[in-house]
Amino acid sequence: MKKNCLILILLLVTSISIVAQENNRSQWFISGGAHGVAALNGAATNSLGGKVSAGVWINDYTGFRLNAEASHLWLKGDYTGTTFGAGLDWMVNLLSIAPFDPDRKFFLYSFIGIGYNHYSLDKDYNRRYSRINDIVGNFSIQAAFKLSDRVSLFLEPGIRMNPKFYDIDNKDDAYASGMVTAGITFKL
Repeated sequence: MKKNCLILILLLVTSISIVAQENNRSQWFISGGAHGVAALNGAATNSLGGKVSAGVWINDYTGFRLNAEASHLWLKGDYTGTTFGAGLDWMVNLLSIAPFDPDRKFFLYSFIGIGYNHYSLDKDYNRRYSRINDIVGNFSIQAAFKLSDRVSLFLEPGIRMNPKFYDIDNKDDAYASGMVTAGITFKL
C-alpha cells in the first residue's frame, strides 16, 4: 500500500511540474453514462448502473477526475443488492503529440485511480454481512470521439481490483473485474 501511495504522489508531483512549465489554460469537463462491471474470476458478481464524473485537464498531457457511480448488483445464488461509490482518477492524454488540436476528432486517454465502494446486499445473503465498504483500484483506457467543440462520445473499458466483498471467509483477498462505461462528455 505504501508503494502505491508513493507512486501516486510521484505522478501528482510530475503533473504539477509539467503544469509549471506550460502556460495552458485548464479545461474543465463533466461526463456521464452507463456503467457495468463483471467479475473475471467466475464469481458471478455483476453490476449495471450509471456513472458521473467531473474533472480538469491541467495541461495538454494530464489531469484529474472525480467519479460517482451507483449500480444494481447481482451475485451467485440469485442474491441482489445495490452499490455506490466515489473515486479519484489521474488522467493521461495518450495522443499528446498534437495535444488538443482543434481539428482532431479522436482522443485516447488512460486513467489510473482509487475509490471507495459501499455494497448493500440482500438480508438473505447474510444478516451480519449485508453492508460492506471497501477500497478499489482501477485502470482504464478511454476512446473519445469529438462531436463538436464541447461534446464528445466515449467508450471506456478497464480493470478494477476489489477485495472479495461477497466471500465472507476470504473477504480480504483481491479479485479483478472487467468494467466498461459508455457515455457523453461536456467541456465547460
